[in-house]
Amino acid sequence: MTRVSWTTVIGAVSLLVAAYLFYHTFDPVYDVSIVTAGRGPVFFPRILLALMLVLSLAVTIEGLRLPHRFFSGRTLLIVVSTIALTGLYIGAITAVGFLIATVLYVFALPFLLGYRNVPVIGAVAAIYPLTVWYLFDKVFLIILPSSPWFDSF
Repeated sequence: MTRVSWTTVIGAVSLLVAAYLFYHTFDPVYDVSIVTAGRGPVFFPRILLALMLVLSLAVTIEGLRLPHRFFSGRTLLIVVSTIALTGLYIGAITAVGFLIATVLYVFALPFLLGYRNVPVIGAVAAIYPLTVWYLFDKVFLIILPSSPWFDSF
């Protein structure tokens, strides 16, 4: 009897969640294109969910191919902490705005995952959120949550 690995379970759960959310983006409530150059509010989420579907499928297949492995307690702690940090980030987006929350999240996440090169983390934490914010706000005309303290971002 073949035992199912955690990699397979995580990949399959991610696949099911992504499939449901992708299906949900076709709900009639999202059939609007406000002032977003003809793109509705689910334009970018559909791209991300399609990518998540492909990657989840790859993880599921890889989990079926590899021998069964167990997670250590430290790995489980990192996974749970990452999920908690991501939840805090999602909550912070509405409280402090996309740009500030993303800078803090992108700065904290590598430390949690064990990467300690502070100059690289600082550069990524500064450049990545600004680039994403500029692309969404100026190129795609998709409004991101703004900071309650600053008018521009």
